[in-house]
Amino acid sequence: MPPVAAIETDRLLLREQRPGDAPSWAEFLTDPDFRRYIPVRRSAFTPEERAERNLGALMARWDQTPLTAAGWVVTRQSDGQVIGIAGVDQGEVVEDGEIDYFLAKPFWGQGYGREAAHAIARFTRDRLPFRRLVAYIVRGNTGSIRIAESLGLRFEREVDYLQFFPDPSQIELADSITRMYAAPIAEVTLRAGRYKVIEAAHPEG
Repeated sequence: MPPVAAIETDRLLLREQRPGDAPSWAEFLTDPDFRRYIPVRRSAFTPEERAERNLGALMARWDQTPLTAAGWVVTRQSDGQVIGIAGVDQGEVVEDGEIDYFLAKPFWGQGYGREAAHAIARFTRDRLPFRRLVAYIVRGNTGSIRIAESLGLRFEREVDYLQFFPDPSQIELADSITRMYAAPIAEVTLRAGRYKVIEAAHPEG
């Protein structure tokens, strides 16, 4: 696994994948209310296998040199509970950093998504080369839209999100038309509160 810089916020720890994370993520992936807001690839994999692949791909973002993407497992500091995943990756054009944040339904409406998204936006502003921050959000996902707007991202256009996949027929998405929100990275609005980056420990050698 590549070295991952963790982030502490007021209530959250955004960290690398650890043994035992996949079962929690697999449980979330089977929730139909959660799935209607995310693209899911059709496959014969079990939820546990799908979760392992999702988390592996998230951690693989850190393999790039120079770093142009990052991803974290989002956990609650008070009890270590895994509540979702989040990160940033190169968007449709190289100047755009596409932010993503996926929290399980039991943790909606508690401000965790906003807390995680603002931490990731700050990390992106400080450490990654993007000129804009963008987010693609399913039209009915009002919670995620509010988070994007709290960052100062503004609605630009509607996009068929399936165009980003090599074989759209293999993707399940209740509504493929997403709303694109964007803002120059220098104009992103960041919340006050704790933000501490814990640098990754590099292996000896």
